[in-house]
Amino acid sequence: MEMDDELLMRIEDAALNAWPALSQMILDGWLLRFAKGYSKRSNSVNVHFDSRLPLADKIRTCELAYARAGLPVVFRLPDPFTSQAVMQALDKAGYRVFDPTYVLGQAITERASVPDGVQMREMRPKAWIALRADLTGTPVDHWDVHREILELILPEKVLLGLYVGGEPVACGMGVVEGDLLGYFSIYVGKDFRRRGYGQMTMWGLTNWGLDHGARYGYLQVEGDNQPALAMYEKMGFETCYRYVYSKKV
Repeated sequence: MEMDDELLMRIEDAALNAWPALSQMILDGWLLRFAKGYSKRSNSVNVHFDSRLPLADKIRTCELAYARAGLPVVFRLPDPFTSQAVMQALDKAGYRVFDPTYVLGQAITERASVPDGVQMREMRPKAWIALRADLTGTPVDHWDVHREILELILPEKVLLGLYVGGEPVACGMGVVEGDLLGYFSIYVGKDFRRRGYGQMTMWGLTNWGLDHGARYGYLQVEGDNQPALAMYEKMGFETCYRYVYSKKV
C-alpha cells in the first residue's frame, strides 16, 4: 500500500516514543538508545536523519559508545529512512542484516463489542508486569527493565488485562500520541491460544484508543511470526514499511 512519507515518519517517531530507552544520545542525526540490553529496539542505533559526517567514522563512534555501555552495537534500519550509502557503509564494516520486522497499520473508526463473559481491566504497571510474567511463564524479576521502560513512556498509555470468568488469559498495551494508537505486548497464555483472545485484546485497546482521540493504529511484527501476521492481516492491517537490524558477523 502506498503511504505518504509524512505518515510513515509520524509512525516511526510515535513508535520510538512509545517504547523509550533508559538513556540515549544523538550522533549527527542518528539516535543511539540504551536499556541494559533489554530488547533490540531499546538498544540500537536508529538511523533517523541524513548524515553529514563520514559514515565510517560514525559507525566506529557508535561501536565505541556501545562498548562503553558493555553492549553489542546493533543498527535498526527502517527501509524508508535508510539510504543505500548507509547500507553500503555497514556492509563494508562487516555488518549483516537480520530479523526483518514489519510495521502494520490501518484506520480505526468503529468500536468493537467484546463478548459476554470477557472483561478488560486497566492495570497499574506492577500488576500488569506480574500478569505478563504469569502468562509467559517467566519470573517477575525478568521484567525489571521492562517496568523501568513503562515508567518512562510520556504519551498516554493503557495496560490491559483480559479476563474470562475471572481468569487472566491475555494482556496488551496501547499508547496514544496525537491520532496514532500503537499496539504493544499482546500476549495470550499458552493454554488459551487459538480462541480469539489476542484479537479481543486488540479490540479493547482499539476502543480505548478511540476514546483518546486515535484514528489510526499501528503495530510491529517480526517477519517470522506467521501466526501474528495472519491474524493482523485478517483484522485488516496492511504493511506500512519494514525495518531490519544489522550487526557484525
